[in-house]
Amino acid sequence: MFSAITISLRIANWLNWFFGALLMVTLSAIVGDWAGLGAMVFTRIEPASTHNAIRGYLFAMVLMMPPVMVAVHWILTRLAALVRDAAVGHALTDANAARLRAIAWATLAIAIVDLCFGWVSVATSKATGEYFGWSLSLTGWIAVPLLFVLAHVFREGAAMRADLEGTV
Repeated sequence: MFSAITISLRIANWLNWFFGALLMVTLSAIVGDWAGLGAMVFTRIEPASTHNAIRGYLFAMVLMMPPVMVAVHWILTRLAALVRDAAVGHALTDANAARLRAIAWATLAIAIVDLCFGWVSVATSKATGEYFGWSLSLTGWIAVPLLFVLAHVFREGAAMRADLEGTV
């Protein structure tokens, strides 16, 4: 089961990079009007006075993608390492505590980018009169302290394990 999880996490990581890059290229092509793609898209959007606001929205999405892709990469690779250690019975280690802290920081980064995306969505909604969907999600904000506490628990568990091995 652990090997299937590790393989799934690796596949998810590749998909993260592939679809993130694909989305960035597609949005860049629309914003930059590569091969007339932007003109084709924007001719269907009325009124024309909203085009600059929508271009700004798409450009902001392109700028927000790399930090999210890197954060997801950090989460997936550290989680795969945690799963590998758990599979061999070494879950409570200082290395895994450090991995959980890295996952917590990456989760915090994603939550901050989500707030930025929300701000851009609300601003674009006001400028265009259309709703650019976003709603505040508390899941990431709850997960961040939970992950930091769990990292501390892992660190304490590793210390207790080392003490136990020293007494036996």
